[in-house]
Amino acid sequence: MIEGTTMSSTSSDRTRREWLIPVLLLLPIAALFLIGYVFPISQLVLKSVQSESGWTLKNYSEIASSSSFFWIVLKTLKLAATVTTICLIVAYPLAYTISRCSPRVATSLLLVVTLPYLTSVLIRTYAWIVLLGPSGPINKMLLNVGLISEPLQMVFNSAGVYIGMVQVQLPLMVFPLYAALVRINPSLTNAAQSLGSPPSDAFLRVTLPASMPGLVSGCTLVFLSCLGFYITPELLGGPDDYLIAQGISLRVLILGNFNEAAAQSSVLLIAVILIFLVFRNRIADELDDRPQGGAGISSDRAASGLSLAHPLAGRLSSALHGVLLRSHELLSLVRRPLLFFCAGLAILLLVLPFAIVVPLAFSDAPYLTFPPPAYSLRWFTRLFGNSQWLDALSFSLRWAGFSALLSALVGIPAAFALVRHRFPGRLPIYLLLISPLIIPHVVMAVSLFFAFAKSPLIGSPLAFALSYTLIGAPYAIVVMVAGLKRFDRTLERAAASLGAGPLTTLRTVTLPLLLPTLASAAIFAFIVGFDDVVFGLFLSGPSATPLPMRMWDNIRLEISPQIAVIAVLFLVVLAALCLLRLFVGAALKGRQDRAAVRAGHG
Repeated sequence: MIEGTTMSSTSSDRTRREWLIPVLLLLPIAALFLIGYVFPISQLVLKSVQSESGWTLKNYSEIASSSSFFWIVLKTLKLAATVTTICLIVAYPLAYTISRCSPRVATSLLLVVTLPYLTSVLIRTYAWIVLLGPSGPINKMLLNVGLISEPLQMVFNSAGVYIGMVQVQLPLMVFPLYAALVRINPSLTNAAQSLGSPPSDAFLRVTLPASMPGLVSGCTLVFLSCLGFYITPELLGGPDDYLIAQGISLRVLILGNFNEAAAQSSVLLIAVILIFLVFRNRIADELDDRPQGGAGISSDRAASGLSLAHPLAGRLSSALHGVLLRSHELLSLVRRPLLFFCAGLAILLLVLPFAIVVPLAFSDAPYLTFPPPAYSLRWFTRLFGNSQWLDALSFSLRWAGFSALLSALVGIPAAFALVRHRFPGRLPIYLLLISPLIIPHVVMAVSLFFAFAKSPLIGSPLAFALSYTLIGAPYAIVVMVAGLKRFDRTLERAAASLGAGPLTTLRTVTLPLLLPTLASAAIFAFIVGFDDVVFGLFLSGPSATPLPMRMWDNIRLEISPQIAVIAVLFLVVLAALCLLRLFVGAALKGRQDRAAVRAGHG
């Protein structure tokens, strides 16, 4: 009886520990999100149903009956759908090409895709203003080859918005497509071709169906990101390119119509959340605990695509068999040149802005002109001699760096809790913690502005520390979750078998092996804070002006080569961080190899 009681007590203690550990790991980020995310957004929604006389739905009825708001929403949806479609068409050939390359080439190409994603949206938008301008290089090239007789108006209108948005959003489409394509077993397409199917037909029946999870994920991410995107439409668009994010900002910063802005923000928030919940399984795929072999899963999905499901489609395919076969044979002849051409265009679209901003930084001209008539360091000298720019740079470096550290400190324990422990509500908690990646920043910034407007937090550095951590911590969580899912726990079990406790194993084995992942998490968190503009529009003050706000004012009012200097400095810092991360990874791999050799000799 006593032995049974002891065993029951031991089991109860173990159960309490299993519950307590993830709670303690999630506690820091839960406190952060409660103060800076859940409370402000709840205040935003409450403000949308308030007026001077009390609770009311008047704000919603006004925007529901407003034809202008209806057209703004329609234009926003059109932009999001069009950009998503173009990104899919441009990204698929690139992702497919990368998935079929050797590991070394694929790594290089993925780096080319990643670097623009990590580079400031302001810098890339600035580059497109130069590229698409009436006297820009694209118009000059078209004039020189005789395709046009006068410069095209491609900036400060819808054309500029679409081009800039596609370039900004393209990496978000490439990454999930590549992740899905690289898991497809090549033997499936080989089997289809061996049975007489032309390569293009095998692609449509095998590869495309098997890549649908990545396609859906990429389209969802791009569409949601476009719904509340602010920077590129604001800088590249014209008066007719007025979207819902601009409308919210206008009502808060200029008109002072806070209740209507809260209602519009709530409508945008609800729309994004609904789409987010519908596709939650695709977005949270990395938290899936099923075996990640990939080949078997992809094989089943691909196999389902080998036959046409609908009887009518099957009969139509049989009737047109001859025509389709000849079309596929013709397409198969040109598939490789066509694929490489499309992939090359996608790479060109990604890197073209950098080919512009780097020469501009060394321009000797007193104004913006490309190509520069001569080269000098005059704009570097001007930047380092301007105290306002230096103060803004120092502010961004300090507080983005502090927020990156804070993001890692709260995000890494949360990732351990989500990956290493099983508890009720795990998936909803994960979705909540990564939701700032999806929720439009303009909504989050307005909610912080309303929640803390009467406190000294607005206009202080602490406001930026809070906002940067809120948008940086989800990146740290996503990177760490992916790293922990790939982590081989054999060495952890070996350390435990030698008598090492959990904390000792964590300190001496787990964290050192995860050092490259930790570095990546911190780099992503730093860059997302350093690049932010939207929070700066609502939270800046005389003693708290980040560098992106200086850049924002310069682009809107002056458009000088000064931004190109910032771009070069940013690229240098980014390259140094990436090299540091690669060095740490190489050093760690060498250490692991030496340890494995010693263990083998032992």
